[in-house]
Amino acid sequence: MSLGARGSALIRSGLQPVEWLLLAAITAAFVYGEGVRALQRRYVPFVLRRLRQLRGEDTAALHRVLAPLYAMALIAAPPRELMRAWAGLLAIVAAVLVVRGLPEPGRGMIDTGVAAALAWGLVALLREGWTLLRRPGDPARLPADARRANR
Repeated sequence: MSLGARGSALIRSGLQPVEWLLLAAITAAFVYGEGVRALQRRYVPFVLRRLRQLRGEDTAALHRVLAPLYAMALIAAPPRELMRAWAGLLAIVAAVLVVRGLPEPGRGMIDTGVAAALAWGLVALLREGWTLLRRPGDPARLPADARRANR
C-alpha cells in the first residue's frame, strides 16, 4: 500500500480527537521539517545544480544516462557528497524498516506526514525546475539560491 493510500485509509477509518491533533502535528512537522527545510530549501536547489552540470560539454555520456543517480550525488560526486548521499539513502531505508513495524494508527500518521512532505518537495522541484527552464541562458544561480541570498 502506498503512503498516500495508507493515509487516506487512516482518515476514512475515523480517528479520535486526540489522534486528529496528533495527525495534524505530525503532518505539520514533516511538511515543515522535511518538505520545506530539507527538500525545498536544500535538496531541490542541489539537485537542479547537479542537473545543470549535466548540460556541460565535458559531461560523460554515462552520467547523462544515469542522470537521476548523478543528480542525487549517488555517482560522480566529490567523496564527501558521495558519502552524504549514500548515508542519507541508507537512513531512509532504515527509517522505512522501523516505521513498517509500527502499529496503526501511528504508522498511518507517519506515512501521511511523509506523503505530504514528499508532495511539497515535488511541487518545489517542479516549480523551481520550471522557473529554471524558462530563464534564458544558463543563469549563474538558481532561483532558490537568489532568494536565499536576498534574505
